[in-house]
Amino acid sequence: MKIREVLDKKIGDVTYNRYILILPKDVVKESKLLGKELKASLNDGKILIEKE
Repeated sequence: MKIREVLDKKIGDVTYNRYILILPKDVVKESKLLGKELKASLNDGKILIEKE
């Protein structure tokens, strides 16, 4: 699994990127977080995704 950086938009000389992470379907379904508001944080070199 990788985090991908993709171009979101370019205005003049400034580019704005976004980051995409594809998660396994079974993990998403088991989490029951689909459609919920989430927040991401960094903890000891790990990215945590939690429900707000």
